[in-house]
Amino acid sequence: MRKYSIFNIKKQYQSFVFGRERLLLEMVSSKGQALESSVSKQLSFICEPIEGSLEQSVIYEHLKKSFPNIKREDDYFIFEHQFKGGLKLKLCTYHIEAICEGSRMLDLDLFHSLSQMNDSFIAFNKEEAECGWLKPVKHVSY
Repeated sequence: MRKYSIFNIKKQYQSFVFGRERLLLEMVSSKGQALESSVSKQLSFICEPIEGSLEQSVIYEHLKKSFPNIKREDDYFIFEHQFKGGLKLKLCTYHIEAICEGSRMLDLDLFHSLSQMNDSFIAFNKEEAECGWLKPVKHVSY
């Protein structure tokens, strides 16, 4: 099982975050009540909020092409594929929580769908210390 937190970074802060992904991963992975409050404030500053029904419908439309079985359970959308496994998505205020069980192809399907929607998403897998842009930022230096 792999658990991802996927954030939508504001356009004006992408060049700042580019190259500092590991620092952001450490910040997101921090524990403690006082730290969580501070981290939430910082994330609200650099991330676009996930707009409930609009984002849900767009994500749903993109993912239904790859997953034949879709249902809703509590706060989660559950996408199932006969061979690849299952994917649970929950939309939070500033991130998308994704739980993948099965093949890594699930992760690729999810990341591909989200990257087609927007080029500002960055994903963190705290448990395995993985992070990366779903669609790499184009960075030009002079």
